[in-house]
Amino acid sequence: MTTNTVYKEVLMDHYRNPRNFSDVSQSEAVHRGSNPRCGDDIKIGVDFDGDNIGKIVFQGRGCSVCMASASMMTESVTGASKNEVLELTEQLREWFDEKQGDTPAPLETLFALDALRQYPARRRCVLLAWDALESIIQVE
Repeated sequence: MTTNTVYKEVLMDHYRNPRNFSDVSQSEAVHRGSNPRCGDDIKIGVDFDGDNIGKIVFQGRGCSVCMASASMMTESVTGASKNEVLELTEQLREWFDEKQGDTPAPLETLFALDALRQYPARRRCVLLAWDALESIIQVE
């Protein structure tokens, strides 16, 4: 089994069984992200615990990449501080823009996104949920 096959399996698992996919209407802060190019439309809902992400959920519809990335994001940032999330988001953007190389994913939980780095058209799909979360944090 190749590494790309494993990555694709992880991505498809997050797409088919998204983690923290739930109604955002009761969340402390909500931000919507959309990508008309491929029809992605999601909302991120966050409850803070002081300066940290206490609970994060998302809802909406989108391509498999967008939904998998949102699911992976919710698992990766729960409990993280606002500054840690902003740093991680920037690292993810830089890592994704690299497209190639041996640089590891910013977090092990995001390793499966490596399979998408060679497709620039998928960048927006990967980052949509992250951009929405960043908008929430910058307002708070």
